[in-house]
Amino acid sequence: MVLATLAARLHEWVFRQPGCACTALELIDLPQLSERGGLLFSSSGKHPDAERVFSEFERSRFRPAVVLTHRAVKDLQAKAGPDTRIVQLPAPAQPDGFLATGSVMQMTVALLRAYIDSPKLPESLPRILDTEPELRPEVLVLTSPALAAVARDIEVRLVESGLASVQVADYRNFAHGRHTGFARRIPDTTVISLSDPASEKLASGTVAALPGEADVRTWHHEGPWTQALIVLLLRSMHLAGEEGLRVGVDVARPSVPEFGRRLYRLPLKRRLPEHLADGVERKLLALGAGDSDEFREFYLRSQDEWSDLLQAQRFAAVVLDYDGTVCFTSQRRDLPDEPVQQGVRRLLESGAHVGFASGRGKSLYRDLRRWVPDQFWGQVLLGLYNGAVELSLDDPLPELRDPSDWSRKVVDALSDLPLGDRLEIEERGAQVTVSARGALQHGRLAELVRERLVSAEVGAQVVASGHSVDVISPETGKTSVLDAAGELWGKAILAIGDQGQIGGNDHALLGRGPFSLTVDKCSADPTRCWYVGDGTRTGPALLARHLRDLRPLKGGLAFRIREKK
Repeated sequence: MVLATLAARLHEWVFRQPGCACTALELIDLPQLSERGGLLFSSSGKHPDAERVFSEFERSRFRPAVVLTHRAVKDLQAKAGPDTRIVQLPAPAQPDGFLATGSVMQMTVALLRAYIDSPKLPESLPRILDTEPELRPEVLVLTSPALAAVARDIEVRLVESGLASVQVADYRNFAHGRHTGFARRIPDTTVISLSDPASEKLASGTVAALPGEADVRTWHHEGPWTQALIVLLLRSMHLAGEEGLRVGVDVARPSVPEFGRRLYRLPLKRRLPEHLADGVERKLLALGAGDSDEFREFYLRSQDEWSDLLQAQRFAAVVLDYDGTVCFTSQRRDLPDEPVQQGVRRLLESGAHVGFASGRGKSLYRDLRRWVPDQFWGQVLLGLYNGAVELSLDDPLPELRDPSDWSRKVVDALSDLPLGDRLEIEERGAQVTVSARGALQHGRLAELVRERLVSAEVGAQVVASGHSVDVISPETGKTSVLDAAGELWGKAILAIGDQGQIGGNDHALLGRGPFSLTVDKCSADPTRCWYVGDGTRTGPALLARHLRDLRPLKGGLAFRIREKK
């Protein structure tokens, strides 16, 4: 919780986006949101609470999802899902004890370096700290918001070791009523006042107002906030160690009662409800209207009508988005998982046709030729660079990377953005791909690119994928693959993607007609772009099931919607 408190503050100050620190139980109980990432701190990742958070990450309730750990990546990746980033730190120089002293200090420094360019940190930790006087039974920690992580650290160490009862308050929260309770408990209470240069005046004014008989400890560091954080964290650790020695408690290896071991290891399976986002829930999220009975009933009726229409239709072909749909975004440079490959090959063997509409270029062409048998290449249609280049898989690959007059205008316009090396721009004649680095938010990058191109009067479409932003010409798009498939093969075409929301790079593809499925994000349109599932699967895992549910019949492919259990 110390690290989560620090990470939430860093996230808000650096990215200007809301962040909250929460326990594993609080995270599990959070409602589904259309946009929310998650960062889990777990040294070993073996605890039942961590395992349950992994399952939340695996089914994409939080994206992006990151785990900061000392455990090997290979041990956690399967549990947390392919698109969860596992960041493995080296083991602390000295083994951690009960209060995870080494891990907290190491991960604190890692967070500061990850969020802040060249943070001002102490060159080394002080080797000798002043002796801390004995604490009274109760401790009141007064803090500024910037040092809340230090206050949390004091609270955790003293309470979990049973050394004192601790309450934490910021300076003004204390002034708005808590001082009344403190006045009755002054003889039993030690006050620890935390401050850095930015909060020193408020802290000193608060302390000066306290009565003379109060036991007040002023913890102040004169250096920058990042240095104050490290130095005061170290002092918190030192305080717990000294107080433990004074009363005969080894805070690194305390005696754990048997009931405590049972509590710690309590399995969570079937003890906590799962908050799953089914098709109706995702439509409500896309609508942005909250949980309304009226809207829920509307979407339930619409879902039934759409389901009946979909299952009555026979399809000549399926057009698929690739990254995030056929393969996990983090594994886009690898071949799809075997269940997806088998599902596509089964359709081709039945005589059906398959199209791929992707922002990728020659890499997709080459990958497909590696896993689709060559006798079926004539049944596969490609729409590379979001439909700008159309060809059959058995056609020779044309040169795709030569710049065009249009792409040069796009690059010139984007090069004028005052972002220095924060942008990665990859130019191709039919598409320009833009990625963000550092503190530039990927989620806002599409808006930034779109505004710049409008200002420069460059005609373009801007669409966001799970990992980048694609700029394509106004005349092209993934819907051209649907049109081409209809002209080639006739009948209806089923479209499947993962980014069906407004601004997503599958929005037009999945919004073209009623016969469209999303394996993740959807639009609010009640007549198309539905998520079909109970929320336990997303992305390629759900696509594999959809491919199994497509049955070749005499009149074409039929899609069967499984009944909810």
